[in-house]
Amino acid sequence: MAESGTGEKLKVFISYSRRDSTEFADELVAGLDLAGFAPFLDRHDIAAGEKWEERLGGLIVQADTVVFVVSPEAVKSERCAWEVESALARTKRVLPVIFKAVPESEIPEELRSRQFIRFDGGAGFARPLGQLAEALRQDIGWIREHTRLSDLSARWEARGRPETLLLRGDDLAAAEAWADKWSPDALRIADVVRDFIVSSKKAEAAFFESARATQLRIRRSRLLIGALLAGVLVGLVGWINQSCIADQWRWWTVIRPYAAAQVRPHVLTAGQERALNPGESFKECAQDCPEMIVVPAGSFTMGGDTKSEGLPQHPVTLAKPFAVAKYELTFADWDACIAGGGCNGYRPNDLGWGRGRQPVINVNWDDAQAYVAWLSAVTGKSYRLLSEAEYEYAARGGSTTAYPWGDDLKLNGQAMANCADCGSKWDGQQTAPVGSFPPNKFGLYDMVGNVMEWTEDCSHSNYDGAPADGSAWLADHGGECGSHVIRGGSWYFYHGYFRGRATGLRQTFNARDVNVGFRVARTLLSP
Repeated sequence: MAESGTGEKLKVFISYSRRDSTEFADELVAGLDLAGFAPFLDRHDIAAGEKWEERLGGLIVQADTVVFVVSPEAVKSERCAWEVESALARTKRVLPVIFKAVPESEIPEELRSRQFIRFDGGAGFARPLGQLAEALRQDIGWIREHTRLSDLSARWEARGRPETLLLRGDDLAAAEAWADKWSPDALRIADVVRDFIVSSKKAEAAFFESARATQLRIRRSRLLIGALLAGVLVGLVGWINQSCIADQWRWWTVIRPYAAAQVRPHVLTAGQERALNPGESFKECAQDCPEMIVVPAGSFTMGGDTKSEGLPQHPVTLAKPFAVAKYELTFADWDACIAGGGCNGYRPNDLGWGRGRQPVINVNWDDAQAYVAWLSAVTGKSYRLLSEAEYEYAARGGSTTAYPWGDDLKLNGQAMANCADCGSKWDGQQTAPVGSFPPNKFGLYDMVGNVMEWTEDCSHSNYDGAPADGSAWLADHGGECGSHVIRGGSWYFYHGYFRGRATGLRQTFNARDVNVGFRVARTLLSP
């Protein structure tokens, strides 16, 4: 399969002339799709006054590679020439294939020196298709990262190079390692990408320098406080773990007062909890915490017909109702955790899309665990991540169709989710505010699209031996806990990435990313 390190298919844009190459382009799309790629092309006529450069430019930006179909009409086409120039200007990899021979002098000058793959030599279709697939697989990981960094640096440049959009931590280290792997035979790294990485390094260095200065001030303050404390406290400091003291101090001075004022008056009593019925909702805080929906007990067949959907299919029974967050966790919810002394004080980058009701992004699995640990502490209740089985069950909402709302991507012409081609105004651009689309039959919003969501489960290659009771698949069942399962698809990827039995392709991951967030679950007392 043509996949990168994170399981994403290589995206290939087909540039062709509709005057003489439509059938060939369709055949090429089908062949590349079977070969494991994600090909796409533009099928629209150009309407009078349409800003076609903007539409086509967006498609080219999304692509990892542009395949240019050489034909008599293509080399004369103003639009095809523009597509090639635009791809090269964005330092995209361009692979020319010859469908119908033309004089070399008529081929765009920038492509003449490149190796052509010929479909006009009488060798049939399969052989040159294999040659094209092999060419596309060359340096696939490096090309995929080239596309991602080009997109991030372009957004940074377009918004005036703000520091909030720069890389941090693991993302920056990965970008530096990628740049170090460049060779003269590879695509040129655009100046704006190099500036983006260099500026990120400088910003991170400045951050650490500021952090060191802050730590120095904190240490000096602690020394001063220690000098003023009674002798007995000075003695205790020598043998009690410093982190334990810091945790206790934060509990008594920040977390406990926050819980008393904002949370505990709203926490359900045991009687109220046992009286909950499926479909009812509750919220255990004054504001800025997840609203929860009671999901009924039930059974379903987990998995699908393909590896990406999860094999083998197997029955799962959830014997007790449980509660699931109505929406993906928002930035407002996360920022409340920071204000309440939790989440390790980490403030995720919102990329300038806003906080509030935007779903939180740039959080890894450990960050999600920090949030549910804090929420459990301030409420005294058992909040957690959903297991993968619970996620699929809740996302389906009792349906067995391709999507929770039916078998078509749209419902009566209305966009039902946010993905690269779902038809919403946020498609392929950014996350949508939570609750922007209709809920499923359980009353849950955005279970597919918008952001992928962390689950409790450790990674596993298939469903052989999967728990049948809906519990999480952890290390004691053979799971690989260096990474964890995410579900649901995102704003950046095409709908094919979340069609897996209405709940999204299964992927394993363990990093902070603009496509990944989470929602919480809560264990309920039995009636």
